[in-house]
Parts: sequence; C-alpha cells; structure tokens
Amino acid sequence: MKIEINGIESSYEPVGKKAVLLCPPHPLMGGNRFDARLVRIANELNKIGFSTLIFDYRGYREGIGEIEDAKTCIEFLKSRHSSVSILGYSFGSVVASNVADLCSSAIFISPLPSIGSISFRDSKVPKLLIMAKRDQFVSLSESLDLFFRLSEPRDFVILDTDHFYFGKFDVLAKKVCDFLMINVF
Repeated sequence: MKIEINGIESSYEPVGKKAVLLCPPHPLMGGNRFDARLVRIANELNKIGFSTLIFDYRGYREGIGEIEDAKTCIEFLKSRHSSVSILGYSFGSVVASNVADLCSSAIFISPLPSIGSISFRDSKVPKLLIMAKRDQFVSLSESLDLFFRLSEPRDFVILDTDHFYFGKFDVLAKKVCDFLMINVF
C-alpha cells in the first residue's frame, strides 16, 4: 500500500511482526521504491511473513539527507514491528550501512565504499554482502576488501552477474530471505 511518512513516499506491506526497510539506489540514477530488484525481494519477503517498506528519498541531498530519510522510516517501522532489518542496494547500501546499528540485521547488495559525502560504515549487527562478479560500478576485489574490513558477524555471496542482477532476481531474493530467516529472531 502507498503511504507517506513525514513527506517520504513509500510502499508498505504490513504482513508480519518482523519488518525490512529497503533502501533504493541513487535517486539521480533513477533509484526509487519501484526498483525491480527491491520489489522482487519485498514480494518474496512478504510471502515468508516479513513486512516491507520501500521508500523514495526526498531528492538527492549528498547522502546525508537520505540517511535521515532512512532513520525516519526505521522509526516508523519500529513503532509497529518487533524487529526491523535493513537492506540497501548500490547507493542504498551506503545509506543502509549508516543506520544499520539501529536495526537487527543488514543486507548490502553491490555495496559501494563511498559515494557523495557518505562512506560505508561497519555495524555490530549480522550482515550479508551480496556482490556481483561482473559489477560495472564496484569491482569484486573492492567489495571483498570492504567485506574483510567489517566486523563479525558477517557473510557474503557472489553471484555471476553484473551490477543490475538481470536474470538473477529470484536468486537474489532467495539469498536475502535465507539470511533473514536465520538471523532475525
């Protein structure tokens, strides 16, 4: 269902007590709550009983404003759910990493080391990094370097695809669901 949270346009599906906030890619590159990867993941999460919220950033604000948008959405979800996890794709992974300690677990798809005025941050929560073997924007070696700098608990998956995960949406969604089923209590 379409909702607005303090001026943030969102798609919210309340189907269970546990929730996942999905952070879209860069808004200047067309990233929004209708991103095909995020919608597919949200649909699969809904099927296994996770509520989902995908939101639009309120414009591009150097990453700082996008982090504030994510915090607002986390507060909304925490007031309605027993557990909130976060997932970010590309630019959204950097945003998500900056608020992951407010959540119970985190998933980062094609994580970037930094973009705009923000950098990827470590967190104490269980985290999964999903990387593309042929990513056009962040090399596999950069993603692995980022992974090995992160604290435990951590895990990673490498998929044989590019940054856009075309042809791998189902595999991507399954990896996310599998991780959350194990790491969210």
